[in-house]
Amino acid sequence: MKIKFIFILLIISFNSCQQKKTTSTKPDVKAEIEKWKRELLLNGEIGMPCDFNNQEAWSKKNPEVFYGFPDSIQSKVFDVNKDKKNDILLYFPAGDCCTCTMGLNERSDFVKLIYSNGTDYLTNEKLQTKIEKKIEEKFFEQTNTDVERAIFSVTSFDTEISGNFKLWTMEDPDCCASVDGTFKYDPFTWKIELKQHKMQ
Repeated sequence: MKIKFIFILLIISFNSCQQKKTTSTKPDVKAEIEKWKRELLLNGEIGMPCDFNNQEAWSKKNPEVFYGFPDSIQSKVFDVNKDKKNDILLYFPAGDCCTCTMGLNERSDFVKLIYSNGTDYLTNEKLQTKIEKKIEEKFFEQTNTDVERAIFSVTSFDTEISGNFKLWTMEDPDCCASVDGTFKYDPFTWKIELKQHKMQ
């Protein structure tokens, strides 16, 4: 009976330690970057770094992919949701397209947000599409002009995600956006601010 009681205490103690370990674990930036790189590669969203000396060989090794990894992935850490726990924004520019034709050689930064939620850390990997859509909607709201597409790059992460954007209206040729500007986006209220001007 005594042995059984000690065994039960050991199980409870072990489970308690495991729970504390799980709930107190904070994401490691380097580990999250490596994990994200694997995910992007396995999901076919990006390929290995471009090989402009042999684009045909690169295409065979990276089928149905246009862009390759840059030299480094950027990270910024900030308590964006104000719960006294740091959140992480990972991002990198798409850079030069490895195999694109004219009109497809520019795209938004790849972005991923890792944020605290109670004792958990969650991820938002649809952030790129969300920001693009919000830029397009806000521009239409301000100008009543239809949008072909918008792309952006991240410059800062603190209380909001800030950056630059370029936007094509329906009249613009594929090569050249007619509008650019800056934006600030709150990933928790989904509100965006745009400052825009016509490109020369």
